[in-house]
Amino acid sequence: MIEFIGTDLDGTLLNSYSKISSTNIQSIRKAVNSGVKFAICSGRTLHSVNKFFENDLKIPGYRVVLNGAVVVDPKGKKIIDQPLDPAIIEEILKRSKFDKFKVALDGLNDVHIYDPNHSWTTYFEGMSRHHIREQSINDLMKINADDNFKIYKVCFSCPPKQLEILQKRLESFTSLPITISRSGNYYFEINGQDITKLSALQSISEFEKIPMLNFMCFGDYGNDLEMIKEVGYGVAMGNAIESVKRVAWRTTETNNKNGVAMMIDQVLNKEF
Repeated sequence: MIEFIGTDLDGTLLNSYSKISSTNIQSIRKAVNSGVKFAICSGRTLHSVNKFFENDLKIPGYRVVLNGAVVVDPKGKKIIDQPLDPAIIEEILKRSKFDKFKVALDGLNDVHIYDPNHSWTTYFEGMSRHHIREQSINDLMKINADDNFKIYKVCFSCPPKQLEILQKRLESFTSLPITISRSGNYYFEINGQDITKLSALQSISEFEKIPMLNFMCFGDYGNDLEMIKEVGYGVAMGNAIESVKRVAWRTTETNNKNGVAMMIDQVLNKEF
């Protein structure tokens, strides 16, 4: 019996235009109206995820944001808040000071971005008033030293030709108490140790008293893999990477063909 549905955003619930289709919206609303609990599980900030609840879905639901570092319940109460240790962030920034990668520090709602190539977009959306340009790694270090700004995630990205160099740099971080996940071909995210979408869902499972066996979750990329593997009904999108498809319970249609809605409709129609 499926009592909880959680879905990633980019490459999953969102189509290639970063929109939630009306078909997906209708199916999710039907599920929630039938009593199923719902969550968006994303690497995005709270501000970014809230927009989709307020402007599109217009339903109650959990916000699992920043890869599970923060969870907000349907009433707006923050039930998980696990920022990165500033000392660890400082060490990461020191080690990568001369590497010339794009680096972003994600707060709850705002993202501070340094890019030597002068493109201050993030992987999930373009320019925004919540994206603050920084001119150097030293500027990011100053942000990290600000006690009034909690940092939940450090993100690295690069042009394709620098991927191998970036991967080697990330390997040098593995002795630190952190979790590294991949959310795009050239995009990597660093959270605190054991902070994942899955760990957040496990906390929600305890809070709601719904066993993980009764969770259905959707995803497409590396930061979804644990979640897809461990819940009762892990669903890979048709456009998911192969490692996610291999651990999934089932594979649905792509994000551009309403794959989330297709599977939810099967749940509501009791087709399995």
